[in-house]
Amino acid sequence: MRLPVTICVVSALAVGTANADFGDVPPPTHPPIVVSKNSNTVAYYGETGNIRTSSTIPSGSTFKPRPAAGCEFVAEVAGTTIDGTAFVAGQTVKSNRFVYIELEQFPNSEAPGPTGPITFERGPLGEARRLFGKFCEAPHMAAFLGTIWVGVNDPFLDPRPTARTLLNNLQLIQPAIFTNPVVDKWGGLVTRYPAWLAILPEAWQEQRSNVAYHRGWTIYLHTAPRTMEFDVNFVPNPDKPSPAFHGIIPCVPTITGGDTASFPAMPALPAQTEPGVNGACMWTPPGPGHVTIQARITYTVTLWVNGYTEAMPDYTWTSPATTYETGELSAVNINN
Repeated sequence: MRLPVTICVVSALAVGTANADFGDVPPPTHPPIVVSKNSNTVAYYGETGNIRTSSTIPSGSTFKPRPAAGCEFVAEVAGTTIDGTAFVAGQTVKSNRFVYIELEQFPNSEAPGPTGPITFERGPLGEARRLFGKFCEAPHMAAFLGTIWVGVNDPFLDPRPTARTLLNNLQLIQPAIFTNPVVDKWGGLVTRYPAWLAILPEAWQEQRSNVAYHRGWTIYLHTAPRTMEFDVNFVPNPDKPSPAFHGIIPCVPTITGGDTASFPAMPALPAQTEPGVNGACMWTPPGPGHVTIQARITYTVTLWVNGYTEAMPDYTWTSPATTYETGELSAVNINN
């Protein structure tokens, strides 16, 4: 609902009005206007600069308390209540609610696009606050009761529930397992030959959520990959028994750097190694069977609200599980 006259009326009232000269004729009298509403009203700037109003105010909000014994004012000029009820100069308006009107639009920084620069220019989110005028029922100078600063933690303004929805619905680039070249050459991983655990590089980058809006706030999440590990589950061939293996193998940040083929970049691997974990990002099959590998990336998450920021819980994103056969190489003599 748009606020009918709000700022224009307040500005006009600030310059004052002249008293009408009725001579010997008394001015007309008007009965008081009595407004009875169930809750206070807040008028605030939306993300596009338009004024919006709401009477849905959660418990614990600065905007929630109502006048203990009601409030009233005598209009100095004609105007309307917050809901558009007209009154004239000299008329008394009685009400059982306060009206809070945001006095200036909160400075807004445009959220960066998918490839735009990331800026954190204003400081911690907890420091953000917005300025409201407090009125008895109407945006009228005679009804003005003072100004209040309302912080970002107020339940009416708090952007964090919206941010949690963004986090729950976050869709990042899903990592994909890097396939060791030996698979293409021999059809699978080779017993006692180390396999390099890595992902395709496009998933290892800073990413942003969709942009959301809440009562004048522009909100998005910035994510940065921090650690990566691999869940490795090896099941031996029962016809050629070898030790089973199931474990988590750490990788990044122990090793950093990548190339166009994998992240981390594949180094020169030893010719043969002992079965199992051989260091960061490296695992060697103990025997024939099959192994399932899944990458798990942990991201740090920063909540961005109009240039203010706050850390959110880490976010974990996994790759699809990829299964490879493991086997042994057989030497074959070829006579020319």
